Amino acid sequence: MRYFLIVVILLLSGTGYSQKYSGDSWAKIKSHGSGTLSCVFYETPGLVFRDPSSGEMKGVCVDVLSDFADYVNNKYGKKITIKFVGQEQIFTNFLNESLKSPHVMGIANVSITTERKKYMAFSPPYMKNPMVLLTHKSAPSISELSEIRTKFQGFTAETITGSTHVRYINDIKENYYPDLKITYTTGGAVILDKLQTNTRLFTVLDFTEYFDAVKKQMPVKRHAIDLGQPEELGFIMAKNSDWAPLWNEFLTTEYLTSIRYRKIIADNLGHAFLALVN
Repeated sequence: MRYFLIVVILLLSGTGYSQKYSGDSWAKIKSHGSGTLSCVFYETPGLVFRDPSSGEMKGVCVDVLSDFADYVNNKYGKKITIKFVGQEQIFTNFLNESLKSPHVMGIANVSITTERKKYMAFSPPYMKNPMVLLTHKSAPSISELSEIRTKFQGFTAETITGSTHVRYINDIKENYYPDLKITYTTGGAVILDKLQTNTRLFTVLDFTEYFDAVKKQMPVKRHAIDLGQPEELGFIMAKNSDWAPLWNEFLTTEYLTSIRYRKIIADNLGHAFLALVN
């Protein structure tokens, strides 16, 4: 909870500083007939990333944004250009910068929570995302959290500051491992890199980040632990953004069950992931 409060303070205090990014409002685009939807992103494997070979933006979120632009053009006759105006390497900075302007959207694997809704606006969920418990592949396997203190004796946990993963790690400490040492870092990629060599470390991350580790053949292990219902992911906006109603029109159950959407998931995350998000 302490880290969550720090993040909220940073977000709220950040609104007083100059905006790093800017874009067009929906009202302006309706009036002019065309304009730019500016996006800030936090790189998330399979969801939003810049292809190192081509420099193009790719991922589930990128394809959904493209469909959104087509929807607006077809329904309202307005041309929206999707522009990724910046990338933030630190998750808390990403949240902060995404909320400084009402005309900028934050694109990443941001879980929709009641607490976050107090200071940011969300699109409807664009995907469900299970949480997974990961270690180095040499670690003992566990199938119940009650085993964690015995089988992971001497382990530390690492999690991302400001993420919902903090709650999962704190729950493990409170209920199963009271003397657990927890460290905090800036992103999932940092933790996955450590897991490759640290055989006495565990974490909770999004399934999409585990998916990336498997693709890269990292020596990590996913444990058969039920961490609860998958979290819902959404795009984020400032509370006073006028883009939110339009996203409510577009991101419907009909779209999320469409053949087009299923193709987006399969193309970016693989056919096996379809069963996890439906």
